Amino acid sequence: MLKEQLQVEHVSSGDLFRHHLSNGTELGELARGYMNRGVLVPDEVTIGMVMDRINQMADSDGFLLDGFPRNVTQAEALDQALTESGRHIDRVIHISVEDDELVRRLSNRYICRSCQKPFARNPATGTAPERCDDCPDGGDIYQRDDDTTEAVANRISVYHQETAPVLGFYQARGVLANIPGEGAVEAVNESVLLALGVCVA
Repeated sequence: MLKEQLQVEHVSSGDLFRHHLSNGTELGELARGYMNRGVLVPDEVTIGMVMDRINQMADSDGFLLDGFPRNVTQAEALDQALTESGRHIDRVIHISVEDDELVRRLSNRYICRSCQKPFARNPATGTAPERCDDCPDGGDIYQRDDDTTEAVANRISVYHQETAPVLGFYQARGVLANIPGEGAVEAVNESVLLALGVCVA
């Protein structure tokens, strides 16, 4: 939603890694082992991949980072790399959700292999759709290896240890906005837009 509303490039570290996974590159196979266990890919791999993508953009283009940085080392490296390229972070959005709700959401999440649209299990039947209704060829729906209940719980543990300190890093720079994430998608989206200084009609 934000990508379309802000007309900026969406740079997802997870999507970058999944691109390499689907293409069977050496980096993709290296990343697969980490992602399947729900742990972080080494910093130098992630930083290089993300900055390579950002550096492909024109200097005037904005971008939306998703899933990066995930620790203070990455945040510091990103800050330095952006400064060297004449860019900077305008705003950091932290959408806060309780751990048990994260487990429920992610362990019920399914993804279209073609367009990456997310789907959820039907609460009544406990089943997920088999085909994507947005793709002309009805894209295949699957659950990522790192969205199983056990992997999600491990990812949350890693988040508290590794990623939570990043919030303090950006708060000290005056760019952090905390947004409650347990309301309706539209309400959360509106809060994020307001935090970004976008006028909401």
